[in-house]
Amino acid sequence: MPRLNLTNFETVCCIANAGSFGAAALRLNASQPAVTARVRELEASVGIAFFQKRGRRMELTIEGREFIRRVEPLVRGIELEMAAYAAPGSLRGVVRLGIPHVMLSWFPQLVARLREAMPQVRYEIDVDVGQSMVQKLETGRLDIAVVAGAGRNPQMDAISLTPEESQWLMSSRVPRTRGGKPIPLAELLGSVPIWLVPRSSVLYPVAMAALHQHRAEFDNINACTHMVAILELIHRTGGIGLTASSGSRGYLEAGLVQPVSPALPPILLDVTLLCHKDQRQPVVRQTIERIVEYDRQRLRPEPAAPARQRRAAARPAAARSRANAD
Repeated sequence: MPRLNLTNFETVCCIANAGSFGAAALRLNASQPAVTARVRELEASVGIAFFQKRGRRMELTIEGREFIRRVEPLVRGIELEMAAYAAPGSLRGVVRLGIPHVMLSWFPQLVARLREAMPQVRYEIDVDVGQSMVQKLETGRLDIAVVAGAGRNPQMDAISLTPEESQWLMSSRVPRTRGGKPIPLAELLGSVPIWLVPRSSVLYPVAMAALHQHRAEFDNINACTHMVAILELIHRTGGIGLTASSGSRGYLEAGLVQPVSPALPPILLDVTLLCHKDQRQPVVRQTIERIVEYDRQRLRPEPAAPARQRRAAARPAAARSRANAD
C-alpha cells in the first residue's frame, strides 16, 4: 500500500472546498496534473473514490464526504501547528494579493515591511474593485483580497481593518466666488468635471448619495478606477472629486487642490481582509498576520522624544553647529 502523505490529505480537502481540481491547483500553487496524481494516490491508499463529476464541479462521493468530515479537522490542526514553527525568513512562494484603490498611498510601505520579514517571498498585486476581487478569490486567482466595504462570505474568513477616509477635493483653479459672492455649491457641482470611482465600487453609490443632497441631476460625472489618478485628474482638469485622504496630503500642502465645502464631509469606508477558511499555507498566513499588524500600527502616534532631544531639536541650526564644534 502506498505511504500516506499529508500533502495528499490537504489536496482532497482543498478540492472539496474549492469545487474543482483547477481551482484547488491555483490555491495550492500546483499544476492540475499534480493535484490529480495526489488524489489518485490517496484513493489507492485508502481504497475509496473521493469525487464524482457533476457538470463542471467535482462532487464528493458519500465515502468522500465522510472521509473529509473526519480528516479535515486533523489536517487543519497539523498545518496550524507547523505554521507556528515556520521561520518567516525561510518561506518561499508567490502570494497573489488583491487590494482596493483606497490603500494605494500606504500599501508600498507595507510591502517593504513584508519583504524585510520574508525576503524570499514574491508578490503579485492586483488593484481592483471589491466585487471583482471577491470573484477572483473564490475562483483561486487570489490568495488574499482586501476589499472596501464590510465584505462577508460564508466560505471566507473576514478580518476588519482600519476604515479608510475619502474626501471631496477641488482644483485650486476652480473659482469659489463671483462678483464677490460665494458660488452656491449646487452650481459649483454642475459647472466642472466630477471624478468618482466606477459604478462597480461600493464607494460609488455612497458618493452619489452625498452629491444628490445638493443637486438633483448630473451630466458631468467621470469615472476612474485609480484613486491616485483621480487626484491628478482633479488638479489637471480643474475639477472636483472624491479620493483617498491618505494620498492627498502632498497635493493639499502644495496648494494644487483644496477641500470643496463643509457641506461635503469626508466619507469613512470599511475595509475587510478576506481569505478562504481552508487557507492554511504558512506563507499566506504569515502575510495576513503582518498586514493586520501593520494596519494596527500605522495610525498610532509616534512616541514623544525625550525632553532633552526636543530642546535640542528646537535650537537653531547654527547654535547646534557651534555646540558640536565645541
